[in-house]
Amino acid sequence: MRVDLLRASKKNVGRILYPVVPLPVIYAYVIALAFSYTIVMAHTPLTIYPDAGYDDELFMSLGQFLAKGKWLGPFSQFTLVKGPGYPALLALSHWLGISVSLAHALFHCAAIVFLVAVVHRFVRSIVLSGLLLMLLLFHPVSMTVLLLRVFRDQIYYGQSLILLAALVYALFCPSGHKQRNLFAALAGAVLGWFWLTREEGIWIVPALALLLTVAAFRAFDERRIREFAGILLIFLGVFAASQIGFRGINWLDYGKFVGVDVKERNFERALEAIHSVRSGGVQPFVSITRTARERVYRVSPAFASLSSYFDSPSDQGGWVATTCNAAPSLCGEIGAGWFMFALRDAAAQAGHYQSPAKASAFFGQIADEISAACARGDLECSPQLIAAMPPVSWRRIAELLPSRLSRAYHLLMLSDPPLQFNLSSGTQDQLDADLRFLNYPPHTRLSQIPPASAIYTLSGWYYKSGHEWISVEVRGADGSLADVQIDRNPSADLQQVFNDSAASRQRFVIRTHCNDDCVVEFQTQDGEKADKRLAELQRAPIGFDVGGGRVYLDSTEVGNDPASIELRSEAVSNGIRKAIMTHYKFIFFPVLIIGVMAFIATTLVHWREVLSNMCYILALMSWMLVVLRTALLILIDVTSFHALQGFYLAPAYFFLVCGAVFSCAAGLQLFNVAPDGEAHAHTVQSKS
Repeated sequence: MRVDLLRASKKNVGRILYPVVPLPVIYAYVIALAFSYTIVMAHTPLTIYPDAGYDDELFMSLGQFLAKGKWLGPFSQFTLVKGPGYPALLALSHWLGISVSLAHALFHCAAIVFLVAVVHRFVRSIVLSGLLLMLLLFHPVSMTVLLLRVFRDQIYYGQSLILLAALVYALFCPSGHKQRNLFAALAGAVLGWFWLTREEGIWIVPALALLLTVAAFRAFDERRIREFAGILLIFLGVFAASQIGFRGINWLDYGKFVGVDVKERNFERALEAIHSVRSGGVQPFVSITRTARERVYRVSPAFASLSSYFDSPSDQGGWVATTCNAAPSLCGEIGAGWFMFALRDAAAQAGHYQSPAKASAFFGQIADEISAACARGDLECSPQLIAAMPPVSWRRIAELLPSRLSRAYHLLMLSDPPLQFNLSSGTQDQLDADLRFLNYPPHTRLSQIPPASAIYTLSGWYYKSGHEWISVEVRGADGSLADVQIDRNPSADLQQVFNDSAASRQRFVIRTHCNDDCVVEFQTQDGEKADKRLAELQRAPIGFDVGGGRVYLDSTEVGNDPASIELRSEAVSNGIRKAIMTHYKFIFFPVLIIGVMAFIATTLVHWREVLSNMCYILALMSWMLVVLRTALLILIDVTSFHALQGFYLAPAYFFLVCGAVFSCAAGLQLFNVAPDGEAHAHTVQSKS
């Protein structure tokens, strides 16, 4: 009796999860979800950071050079510091004439639909595949300020999904020889693109190794070794060709066969040598302290040539201030997370970034001089296991590890995703230039522009004597500086009125984003000042004295600031976005819990069969990638800088969803809940 009830229960569950659904319904579901996500995200504002020189602005700058056909532009310390993977997408969206917001959304949908289409061949349940599609498409992380920027983590998770889906198809899907070779080539190309998007791509290698190992064993059992070898050769060959091609273009343009040069051997050796120094003391999360630098200057002329940058009163290009703002306990030092960039800036200021070869030779000289001093005993040194890792003790890692594990757990759960937007930064001119390249996506207002602001255009003239001129500042009610632009124009009429031929350019047009409470400060060359509220200046024509000179406003125009006006489409999209982000957890958390339980149960009960089940292999790969990505970031976080951030974790969020759904599918199949007849019927319906 109990056995019959169990069989009946399995049959009922099977009918629910494995229905036969007409293809038009499936297509309509996929199109509706993808279209909805695209519309919402295409109207969701991005935060633009034109002043983020080593991040957002770097990618936009490289993308503009690519779009103009100038490769990566003139060589400098910025050119090869990060790969061109993301700038290539920016250039493509510019060529296509679509906004970067739309490009991000389309790529997101394409990556996820492609993955689900491939893995459905193994999941077989239209319900589970539909659930996977929905959970991946509308994961809150892609809708939060964590990824609403113009930077490479926007596409990094999508690249990993396409890469693994293409490789799975090439290795395990029963299709024609040419088709599998095509997908192997696609996987190799995407791996090459992935490798040139971020520098730490090594974290995905164990998952690739797992898929290739399982495929190799199956090929051996089925006597398809030659076919497997061909797929592997195509996959690795296309990947290698992409890296060789990138280096080859760099050789033609910059004179050296080099890739992303933070992984260039001499640069890595220089960092390794610097990080090994113990003389002068060490400090957690600091590559080399001020005191230790003084010791190194004495034994390394090459490193000493950078002292004017590292120890100048100008605050080392802002790296000390950046460190202090991010980590107050490190004030006065350059944090390990920024030292690599400070070292490059210092070398550039000293004239060593004229070419990759010259930069490499200089860093090699630093490495050789410090290493020689360590060997002679002039410096106390202890080499690091990883070149990019600053001095660190295992005891400190052990102390920090529990708190970092707890933080990683809370980040991965994303139970309370941030709903707000961050403000953009930089100047209005910088923002306008970037928006032109990005094809004008929706964006947040500049941080220095007060809320409910307008665009004020003040036209008039200033005269004291000859060509003397004034400077203008605009401040908000809180004292913060607002963005202001002043154009100085010809003034032939004033030359005649004042009978002064030197007064040839005394007319001005002042533009600013502010509100009526903002104060305009006019200052003469002698330091005399006059303050006027914008509300008062709207009564133009109006004139007033500044010191011994005269300011006269002919007109004041006030126009709406597009950045401060929320369009109806943006308001509706934002409402949908907030609803999805708020309620997502009510679906995701139960699926995650069931998935974890299913994975544990299938592992314990069917441990002899699990590696023959493709869904279990996909689940194992997904859980592995979650652990590997998180572990890598925890390692960096406890040794180098605050790397445990939601945007760096983006791939882990999506593989967490995959792991849960694939585990459910594996459990249903291994516990024989998936009815063979209905599964076969659905498969036939899908192929028809």
